[in-house]
Amino acid sequence: MKRFLKLIAASTCLVFSLLCISPVRINAADVARPQGWTEETHSKKADPNYQVVFPEDKVNRIDITISSQNYNTMETNVKSLNMMSTTDPIYVPATVKFNGYTWTNVGVRYKGSSTLFTPLQSGKHKLPLHLKFDKFEDQYPEIDNQRFYGFQDLKLSNCWYDPSFIRDKLTSDIFRSAGVPTARGAFYRVYIDSGSGPVYWGLYTGFEDVANKMLDTQFGSDEGNLYKGLAASTGFGMGTASNGADLTVFKKEGYEKKTNEDADDWSDLQALVTALNAPRSNAATWRANLEKVFNVNLFLRWLAINTAITNFDTYGWVTKNHYLYQDVADNGRMVYIPWDFNLSLTEDPFGMMGMPGMGGLPGMPGMGTIPATLSLNEIGNNWPLIRYLIDDLVYKNIYHYEMKNAMSTCFNQATITAKMSQLHEMIRPFTVGAEGEKSPYSFLTNGATQFNQGLTDLKNLVTKRHSAVNSYLAGITISPTPAASATPTPTPTKASPTPTKASPTNTLSGWAEDVNQDRTVNMSDVILIAQSFGKILGESGYAVKCDINKDNSINMSDVILIGLKFGKTY
Repeated sequence: MKRFLKLIAASTCLVFSLLCISPVRINAADVARPQGWTEETHSKKADPNYQVVFPEDKVNRIDITISSQNYNTMETNVKSLNMMSTTDPIYVPATVKFNGYTWTNVGVRYKGSSTLFTPLQSGKHKLPLHLKFDKFEDQYPEIDNQRFYGFQDLKLSNCWYDPSFIRDKLTSDIFRSAGVPTARGAFYRVYIDSGSGPVYWGLYTGFEDVANKMLDTQFGSDEGNLYKGLAASTGFGMGTASNGADLTVFKKEGYEKKTNEDADDWSDLQALVTALNAPRSNAATWRANLEKVFNVNLFLRWLAINTAITNFDTYGWVTKNHYLYQDVADNGRMVYIPWDFNLSLTEDPFGMMGMPGMGGLPGMPGMGTIPATLSLNEIGNNWPLIRYLIDDLVYKNIYHYEMKNAMSTCFNQATITAKMSQLHEMIRPFTVGAEGEKSPYSFLTNGATQFNQGLTDLKNLVTKRHSAVNSYLAGITISPTPAASATPTPTPTKASPTPTKASPTNTLSGWAEDVNQDRTVNMSDVILIAQSFGKILGESGYAVKCDINKDNSINMSDVILIGLKFGKTY
């Protein structure tokens, strides 16, 4: 006991010394926050405020100020890159103003591939942006764990190729209303001040980052592995050799790990690839093994809706624009998450891109018919997650069922066209109205006429697709009717063999460091720690109240936490 108390004394002295030398690096809570900082708007502790950041009934305005020097650095950097580049554009610090509040030293960079470099090449400067609110916290400790109403990131898409401006958000809403996990989006008027006053860069669609609060809100946990599909090295994600993101083979190079990056554990993704590409001579066994590691029904729902509404910029045509998430609440089964919908809801995406007549691209390896046929017969074995599932009679029956169901639910013609009109009128003043876009921060070449035609084309597309789906399904018998499949729902329980952290049996009313709850952190608390020191969860003598950081072990980490508040009263 004496030896332990000497260790405590020495450790406490060390902690106090460090606090005196560099209090900012030891305890960020002691650093003065920027003026205007509030828990609700800036703190990591705040719950994500979807109503404010992603409203359904209004267009937000966001102002971004970048010093002229940093802006020139951004411009020089992005002009040194192209669509074949394997590195992202650089971040620079910026000040963000929104809803009467200010966020300082926010990381901002350009993002995207064709939506970034095609406008640049055509002399347009309405460029997509990525805001990361804690990017520069190491350089500026006063913004440690800075958030934007609970969100770490905000991605601003520039509506390139889309004269209606609503495809990205609308398609995201369609999928999510069907129970397919998808990032939430909203419209933003973006103003940039790069040294000469605020300039309207146009109407953008802001999206949450899949790797951030979306996992908590739509899966109930962000503890699983999240993988982002990457474009093949030959560009556009349509390479002749697999990079792994087509799931024909397991290759780490095809995916970027977005959570648990430090853990070199890709076993869940490898298990999916193995089960998917296993022999299918015994169909029932193949299905059972695949369903152990992958939420097949949810993928078939996405596939049916995606094919019905049309979208080629995704799996089946390109290796990018999708994520795979290990849903720990569902025994670690992988879930497919779609991303990026600006080329959806059209039968002529290349016409939208200024390249009419290129549908099908017969000489381009890896590319299928555009738009896809409803049967998906043209999809080859190089896209096994589609080909092998559609070749299975049980799964194809589910695919047909989900397609039929979508026509009366998430893609109901009356409902979806009404929403199109509502969104279009809501954004009109900020696209072609008095406060509308101006060159070079607009892709419209014929103003209101083109904007209005964009809505007409969307509504015509809905009518045409309903007719096509009804004709296709007319000759198909859906039998048996598939059982309703579960969709990811928030749950506080982690279904994983990994032990969960201990939870106190009693809720403490004060600081956790005040072990005996006498409202002062002192030697009495140190002595209580000493009595359980070295004990782990499950051992006799382990005391929950002494495990301050809840790592299931009473150790020096808990002692250091006491040292940080030693002598303080609340």
